[in-house]
Amino acid sequence: GLWMWSSPIPCHNQDGSEYSLILLDTEGIDAYDQTGQYSTQIFSLAVLLSSLFVYNQMGGIDEAALDRLSLVTEMTKHIRARSNEEATAGELGKCSPSFLWLLRDFYLDL
Repeated sequence: GLWMWSSPIPCHNQDGSEYSLILLDTEGIDAYDQTGQYSTQIFSLAVLLSSLFVYNQMGGIDEAALDRLSLVTEMTKHIRARSNEEATAGELGKCSPSFLWLLRDFYLDL
């Protein structure tokens, strides 16, 4: 599902203008009890509502992680292509959220 923080958090830009921060959380793309279509719909809604998309991953970067990231990229292309067929990539990029890949529970052996 999609969870939203109970109330907006008032914030200020560097130029002093105000905005409201709303936190959304979604279940993972590979939810074991959901269909691929359901995951795609939840992901699409989250991307369309977001200005920053945090891709939260447990562990390090491996082949499976790259496959999941590829799935995220393909879903994003689908959203962009369907939103406006005549828009240029630059115009669509302005509407897309920034992307942050968060690796948690990860450590390096040096």
